[in-house]
Amino acid sequence: MNELKAISQTDSELRVGNYLVLFGGRDLTGEFFTKKTLFDSNYTDIGVLYVDFEHGRDAERAGNSQSNVLGIADWKSRRIDETGIFVERVLNRRAKYVQLLSELIEAGVVGSSSEAIPGGPRKKSGGEIVEWPLMRDSLTVTPIEPRMMAGNVLTAVKALAEIFPYSKSLALLTGRTLPTYLRPENIREFEATLRGAGLSARDARRAASIAWPTFAGGDDSDELQEIAALLAQAAEEFQPHQ
Repeated sequence: MNELKAISQTDSELRVGNYLVLFGGRDLTGEFFTKKTLFDSNYTDIGVLYVDFEHGRDAERAGNSQSNVLGIADWKSRRIDETGIFVERVLNRRAKYVQLLSELIEAGVVGSSSEAIPGGPRKKSGGEIVEWPLMRDSLTVTPIEPRMMAGNVLTAVKALAEIFPYSKSLALLTGRTLPTYLRPENIREFEATLRGAGLSARDARRAASIAWPTFAGGDDSDELQEIAALLAQAAEEFQPHQ
């Protein structure tokens, strides 16, 4: 999988890395990059792409914007192989969201999403992206490319989102809308729902023991730090059995 991973840090900088671009597998819109895709732009020529959060979107009216620059993607650090294009980012640890995002990066729930110059992309009818002139790199908890997120964590997130469909935090992590039906009222109903989703009795019991204490009182705070702590533990303890 291709979640962001910390490489090094100082008092002022956090260096992280992953594949900015993955070749092959289709994203959620059915499009895909190949080794033949052209990424060149004025930004790649100077070797710097600005890094923001969630493409500057502010659905929660928390003050996010494209001007909220978290750091840079060092295009000169790129390494191209059969998987894709690996790039290192240098994040400003004093920037808004970076302290919180560092916890999410450690938990393995942050991916990335590249952004092209408006009007620049060219695509074939079958979904192949021919040209994608890079302009920005965005850190995201809802990457359009599923391979950007860790498998164990993504499994846990999706399972929890099924059980707590009106959770704003989990909706943000999974990119789903918020329906209006009731959640389980106790931990036994919680386990039963997990088993109904295909988990073994053992895995349902373990997942419930991890998640229920956090959400039993209602998830109305929308605090991603709580979700990060839960998922960090789930990534270590929640391993589906065949």
